[in-house]
Amino acid sequence: MSRAPLRDGQESAVIDVGSNSVRLVVYRIDGRAMTPILNEKVMAGLGRDLSRTGALSKDGVEQAMRALKRFATLIEAAGVRSVFAVGTAAVRDASDGQAFAARMQAETGIALRILDGADEARLSALGVSAGVADAKGVVGDLGGASLELIEIGPKGVGRGETFPLGPLSLIEGKEFDYDDVTKRVNASLKRSSVLGKTRGNFYAVGGAWRALGRIDIALSNHPLGVLHLHEMSRSEVLKVVDVVRKQSKRSLEKLEEAAAKRADSLPYAAVVLERVMLEGQFERVFLSAFGLREGVLIERMSEAALQEDPLIATADALAGRMSRTRKFGPALEQWIAPMFEGQTLVFPEKRERVLRGAAARLADIGGPLHPDQRVEVIFDLILRAPLAAVSHAERAFLAAAIHHRYDKGPPRHATAYLRLLNEEQQIAAAGLGAALRLGADLSGRSETLLANFELRVVDGRLQLRVKKSAAHLFTETAQRRLDYAAAALGLVSETKII
Repeated sequence: MSRAPLRDGQESAVIDVGSNSVRLVVYRIDGRAMTPILNEKVMAGLGRDLSRTGALSKDGVEQAMRALKRFATLIEAAGVRSVFAVGTAAVRDASDGQAFAARMQAETGIALRILDGADEARLSALGVSAGVADAKGVVGDLGGASLELIEIGPKGVGRGETFPLGPLSLIEGKEFDYDDVTKRVNASLKRSSVLGKTRGNFYAVGGAWRALGRIDIALSNHPLGVLHLHEMSRSEVLKVVDVVRKQSKRSLEKLEEAAAKRADSLPYAAVVLERVMLEGQFERVFLSAFGLREGVLIERMSEAALQEDPLIATADALAGRMSRTRKFGPALEQWIAPMFEGQTLVFPEKRERVLRGAAARLADIGGPLHPDQRVEVIFDLILRAPLAAVSHAERAFLAAAIHHRYDKGPPRHATAYLRLLNEEQQIAAAGLGAALRLGADLSGRSETLLANFELRVVDGRLQLRVKKSAAHLFTETAQRRLDYAAAALGLVSETKII
């Protein structure tokens, strides 16, 4: 199986052999976009005996090997030739870790790259950078056996360090004791050269911390269940920790079903998050669904791919599978740009441009949907789409804009629309949707025909300049679209044949 550099349009598999689970994810690569198309996990528990015996769990090894043989067969059947397998803390620290890697290669044909702690931290941070716009602060990746911490900022990833603070390392066969676990975690984190010295946010990676995020979503009745970039303040983290450490396994299951699967380890993960937030003096934590596996792919991407904005790349990839052409979105982005000169910003200027670019690429995504149901589903489709580097408020804004591309009225029964967007953002989304609708309907979603029209804003007028040779394309319907778009942006429409 080749480890050649990633190519646009190919499929690539990443196998993550962790302390708690063994996972296979197959991704489709579109530029910088990595879309999961197959995702399987087995809770093998390779590291469950590590703190006691110094070796991998014998039962865990057999479970893991069965899973890995299945993964190898699935990969071969799918014809995926780009395969990357990495082993983390349990395999790295176990006395028989190298023997496990040798057996894995002998029985599956897949070589296992055993990561040291610094490299694991670096790859996790690279993965976070692929899924978070302008990340600045510290990435923390909590696995079954270890915690990796690494700085992240505008210049990329920085120093990395590892601590034996995964739940499997902390449990030690004893009942959970909050004070004892807190003391042990504090003693480890006091040795950190990253915490407390880096301003910014904390980006949490790992299944246990995502389970805490689900509990927070349930407690706060948050309107969007997407875990990626779910945000918690320090006080909200402390509240979740307090709830988790006082709950029985049965109570956790009632609170959040998925959390029950991690009921034994979740209190330990909660304490680690609490102590990291306090020691690092972070005000906010963002959950990241992107981490080690995505980092493994990011380090194999070309410089050209890495120059793409991750939100634009994922919007382009998603639209490319549902639209007639991937050329129309970029053309539409450039075409509508003059409409927004001088408009009030509802997000930072750089993000507004990126959001408009993503919306333009998604403008035709409803095309394959039945007209009778399109308006009913398009908001939720975009709200929960596999997009990278987009906050929950930005998701709601994009979803609202694409909804308004097809419908003038606000999304119906959409709690996320009302709770995640303020009134100014709702109005701006309607204006963007009207602009998308004008360009798409005027040109029949053809970048070639769109070039026959030009927009200018002149003295409060939205002026549409139409080439004489294409005047027959400007119909009464097009005039209504122009009038509506102008009004949505606080302008008066005007048409000129040139």
